Amino acid sequence: MTSQTETLDTFMDLESAHDHRAGKGYVVIHPLYDAPEAKCSADHLGPIKLSLGSRIALTAVRGYLVAIMLMGAYRVVAMAIARR
Repeated sequence: MTSQTETLDTFMDLESAHDHRAGKGYVVIHPLYDAPEAKCSADHLGPIKLSLGSRIALTAVRGYLVAIMLMGAYRVVAMAIARR
């Protein structure tokens, strides 16, 4: 592991860190100092094909969320009417 006095300041140091510390253990690299990775593009992907079970599960979750929102709206309206 690197000590607190040893810091990796640039991306160039990341490549040389593995060479001269190979026999001394692991090198811990903070994510801020790590080289950025290439991002994937989802433009070429088509729609997701869902199985029947997943369609039923997602429909159930959607219905549950709608029911919870309706109950919350009913509660707000009931409290507003009660304050009159």
